[in-house]
Amino acid sequence: MGAVYANSSNQIASLKELYKDDSDYMKDMVYKENPFLALVPKNESPDGFAGKYIPVPLEYGTPQGRAHTFANAQNQQTATSLASFFVYVIQDYQLVTITNLLMEQTKSDAGAFVDAAKLQMDGGFRNITNNIAFEIFGSGTATRGISAITSSQVGGVAPSGVTLPLTNSNSVVAFEIGMLLVASATDGGAPSSDTVLITEVNRASGVIKGTASAAVLSANWAIGTAIAYLSISGDIPLSGAVNTGSFLALSGLAAWIPVTSPAPTDNFWGVNRSADPTRLAGLRFDARAYTIEEGMTNALAFSNREGAKPDLCIMDFASYAALVNALGAKVQYVQVNHDEVEVAFEGITFQSAYGRVTVLADRSCPPQTAYLLTMSTWKLRSLGKVPHILTYGMEGLEGLRVGNADALEIRIGYYGNLICSAPGFNCVVQLSN
Repeated sequence: MGAVYANSSNQIASLKELYKDDSDYMKDMVYKENPFLALVPKNESPDGFAGKYIPVPLEYGTPQGRAHTFANAQNQQTATSLASFFVYVIQDYQLVTITNLLMEQTKSDAGAFVDAAKLQMDGGFRNITNNIAFEIFGSGTATRGISAITSSQVGGVAPSGVTLPLTNSNSVVAFEIGMLLVASATDGGAPSSDTVLITEVNRASGVIKGTASAAVLSANWAIGTAIAYLSISGDIPLSGAVNTGSFLALSGLAAWIPVTSPAPTDNFWGVNRSADPTRLAGLRFDARAYTIEEGMTNALAFSNREGAKPDLCIMDFASYAALVNALGAKVQYVQVNHDEVEVAFEGITFQSAYGRVTVLADRSCPPQTAYLLTMSTWKLRSLGKVPHILTYGMEGLEGLRVGNADALEIRIGYYGNLICSAPGFNCVVQLSN
């Protein structure tokens, strides 16, 4: 698919004040509707992710050597059980291109430039921010949703009309018109070479429509009764994202605290977490057999039993509404403020054995899922702000001349990853609604 350039202006310096790294305007735009992204602790210093990877040491077992009999205590000694995750940096890019024609048309009118360029720049920041907010919940495979396609919709279809009904309509929040999708037969598997360009998104029914690059899509698009794992072209390696070393996306909550216990062959940033799935890969609680209120109470009790003291719970909007309805007159609302900028989120509080837990809704949280998080164990580490204008050593907002077009290109991006220093103090909960 060829790039489509946005029209804007040449007075790039006029935007510097809006988009400099310490601007409240930019922080509001990045964090305003993304609670977990806003609240997760960050290290955005120039050396926040220095080097090829960040080591994350973890003690998951105490040294043995205790018995009521001295000889036994002496002979049963073991070393402290230690592990160290070696987390690699990932990179993410958003490009905004401004044609020189509009730059010339507005060169004498800074206001016209700012209005035109700001529209594109805001959209670019919003798009990459939405992706960060989505991936911070993900497993690193960049799968945005799952689609089931019947053979009647695919066999011999003309490229102009492909229908992709999502198996869970709530995952439609991860899709936008203009996205170029590829499909994998498994989560993180090798992507298709053929693509679908999204042209319609029905956010009520969870059905996506688009234009295919081939008259008959390949088997990866799940012709018949199979399912297709959908991701954006360029978000998954050609050979697939088979392990953490090949992930192009953030290792989010689903990576650090998977719903399924790690297999005996697990290799997560160099660590086989099956040695102690709880302390190395977090807590898991299946609350689908309970009402949402009972499920949350039991999940918190289970977490507290394992030594976790979660202070924040994140869930999807449908589950949040169900919890509010279940609590009825017992619901207690609370406002959560962001430390760095004037962004606040409305939530509720829920009682645990170790104190009250704040519950917030986040549109990027997977459906029927809640995360009980000890926020001090998390850190979004990066080289500079997440995201920021890439200046390549230059100061302020700069553009690059496009080599094969009469236009100026502005690059937005970040380099970093999400890190957890104590997965065992966090829990993923599967909910009934």
